[in-house]
Amino acid sequence: MTHSDLQSRRQAILDVPLNRHLGLVLEEATETSGSAVAHARFDVQAHHLAFGGLHGGVLYALMDAVSMLALLPTLAPGQHAVTHDLHASMMRTVAQGACCRLSAQVLRQGRTLAFIEATARVEGALVASARVTKSITVRSPEEQA
Repeated sequence: MTHSDLQSRRQAILDVPLNRHLGLVLEEATETSGSAVAHARFDVQAHHLAFGGLHGGVLYALMDAVSMLALLPTLAPGQHAVTHDLHASMMRTVAQGACCRLSAQVLRQGRTLAFIEATARVEGALVASARVTKSITVRSPEEQA
């Protein structure tokens, strides 16, 4: 995949209306020596809250998105990935105004599945973690255009 293709695909993920609405900002995504990682952030706002704290669904969605951002550089041209399974654990509440930093790392990737670990931290404290499994698919020529 060319650098331009990778940038376009990253931007497409960031431009998903939900990700844009939730304020996802990519800080860094790298692939070195077979290790693919991504770092992103979002600022917790009023529309992210439920009962006074960050809604877990917001974290699920954004940890899934940052997992895809980590996986992208490992995919061949024409490949895509869809979420097969996501298990998330919330460990503490997050208040409005906090900057939540997300990280994801591809742990293992085979021909048809990829296993990714994602974390969410506020001021260095772990607030959530997730194990994400992505099914690797081949996009049709129409989808690739």
